[in-house]
Amino acid sequence: MAAPAGSFCPACGGKLKPDSRYCSGCGRAVVPAGGFPWRFRPWMVAPAVFLAVLLIVLPGFLYVWAGLPSTSNLSTARLPLSTRIYDRTGTILLAEIHQGSERRHIVRLNQVAPAMRQATVAVEDRTFYQHGGLNLLRTGQAGLEDLLHLRFNQGGSTITQQLVKNVYLSGDRSVLRKLDEAILAVEIEHQYSKAQILEAYLNRVFYGNRSYGVEAAAQTYFGKPASQLSLAEASFLAGLPQAPTELDPFTNPNGAKLRQRVVLAAMVKAHDISSAQAKSIAAQPLALQKPSTADDVKAPGFVHWVAAQLEKTYGPDLLENGGLTVVTSLDWNLQSIAERQVRAKVMALQGQHVTDGALVAIDPKTGAVLAMVGSAGANVPGGEYNMAVIPRQPGSAFKMFTYTAAIESGKFTMGSWVLDAPLHIQLSDGSSYTPNNYDGSYHGWQPLPHALGNSYNIPAVKVEMGTGIDRVVDVARRMGVETLNQPVTAYQPSLTLGGYEVPLIDMAAGASTLAAQGTYRHPQGILKIVAQNGATLYRFDPGKGRPALTPQVSFIMSDMLSNDNNRALAFGRNSDLVIPGHHVAAKTGTTNDFRDNLTVGFTPNLAVAVWVGNADHTPMQHVSGIVGAAPIFHGFMTEALNPQPDSWYSVPDGLHVVNMNGYTAYLLPGTEQVSQTQQPPPPSCDEDCSGGNGGSSEGRHKKHG
Repeated sequence: MAAPAGSFCPACGGKLKPDSRYCSGCGRAVVPAGGFPWRFRPWMVAPAVFLAVLLIVLPGFLYVWAGLPSTSNLSTARLPLSTRIYDRTGTILLAEIHQGSERRHIVRLNQVAPAMRQATVAVEDRTFYQHGGLNLLRTGQAGLEDLLHLRFNQGGSTITQQLVKNVYLSGDRSVLRKLDEAILAVEIEHQYSKAQILEAYLNRVFYGNRSYGVEAAAQTYFGKPASQLSLAEASFLAGLPQAPTELDPFTNPNGAKLRQRVVLAAMVKAHDISSAQAKSIAAQPLALQKPSTADDVKAPGFVHWVAAQLEKTYGPDLLENGGLTVVTSLDWNLQSIAERQVRAKVMALQGQHVTDGALVAIDPKTGAVLAMVGSAGANVPGGEYNMAVIPRQPGSAFKMFTYTAAIESGKFTMGSWVLDAPLHIQLSDGSSYTPNNYDGSYHGWQPLPHALGNSYNIPAVKVEMGTGIDRVVDVARRMGVETLNQPVTAYQPSLTLGGYEVPLIDMAAGASTLAAQGTYRHPQGILKIVAQNGATLYRFDPGKGRPALTPQVSFIMSDMLSNDNNRALAFGRNSDLVIPGHHVAAKTGTTNDFRDNLTVGFTPNLAVAVWVGNADHTPMQHVSGIVGAAPIFHGFMTEALNPQPDSWYSVPDGLHVVNMNGYTAYLLPGTEQVSQTQQPPPPSCDEDCSGGNGGSSEGRHKKHG
């Protein structure tokens, strides 16, 4: 078989002679004796590809393009459907999340500060002015990332694609939707100028707190028009659209500030600013305008907390535009009681420089958040922050975890005694730690329940060190403290005195774990989510929870924290920790400098944590837990429990009951010897030979179960 006319040698490029198998240039045999098999005939490849495009790809492309919406109405297309958030009954509307006209103002691009335009382009689409709607490199990288991780996150979208998605397309994450987006983005780029596209984007994008568009955002957060935004303010706002509810500056100021650093880094990379400018701007504090106090948002702290969860799960598009119906866990009656108690008691303490308070109430049986008060009101200093979720130092309320770990470890028992005397601890870095009691005194040998109830610091540190800081951290994490995420070696003995920040909601979760007899349930704010078409997207199932402690350990802690005799020396009898007619466990906490003040407590059906202080961390004037947070705790619990009969726990099987020096102690199996060895020395006959509090350690044992 000879080569066809016009063929070329693949070795030297020379033209083959017609009707010959050999190259005229190099003399090589080019064509096999039997001729080319049909699949190796290169002159047929191009026609085959063209035919495939003509018959398959082009009709498919035209079919998709024909079904797409018109892009001639970029400035007016598609208004969003609002998401409605209700209480647990589904009848009380807490809030609507939507593109409300009251917070959406259209401006021309020349009315937006140049810094805002630069920051937006730098962080969202650095090649915006070079591409024609698609950044194929970014899209390819994002597609490869999605393929490797078997998910479709739609990363790599240009500003034009984002605008198309917001204006013309649904929020589903399919490949066909992505193709629609790409086609429309190219079409938009052909119909409109870059200035028109950027203007439409800046007027559409959501910045959180019901603020749609850059003008509304500038007014909401800084009380000024978008044309007057500084470079610091612009770089701050440009970072919010990535996750506007989760990065809400009023509830997550640290997260919003960290996102600003990302924007500044992008501006440096785009050569809009220098590294020195970025560093200087990142260090600048920003004065935020207080959020609106509109009456159409009930329980604002709780609503923001729920909205952040919705956004994280479903994305901002569905949250803002999807028409969802969300039934939450909030009990409006308890929420009303909580708001009234927090505000009234905080106002009563204004003379002692107390400006704010917060409360979280949880149903231990399900983990449902029944009430969440983020502040004493929008008009108080710091009222724009949700103090129910912002980490603060819990003070001695953290001892709840320390003593739980001690009992669980078996290294201490309810019958143990601890010496309250001067203590100096040598730390690994060569420094020393010397804890002091709140009253500045020492109290000698104390039974473990009294050391806990009276909140003596030195015995708590001794118990912590004897148990092991690693065990305390582990128990706190199991009980719901999520902020203790450093290696255990990073924590010092001040941990037990509340030296590390913990959100109030985590403290409530810890109390809820004890209330549920050792079962941890993550705080839950959403019961049901229904789509605009009526389909149920989510329904809460409380399940069985996660076992964190044994019922025996939980019962011992509940007993110690509920006995008013255990705290009488420090707080007196019948303090605000006592709720008439009800068994209630409670623990206070106050930081040494009076910057934070807590009361945490529970019954079998309700767990509550209360905080008072100042959002700006300025100290209160000698306001302890019993004076600050305890009155709120007392008022809320009294009203909440009033219609209910008293309930408490029965003694779990396996515990030993011991009469230990005049008080009843419950012991875990196998810890009787520990209890016997941790007794105070007998007094000398010059003091007392009758065996009073410091006398005989013999006890009478009785086993339940």
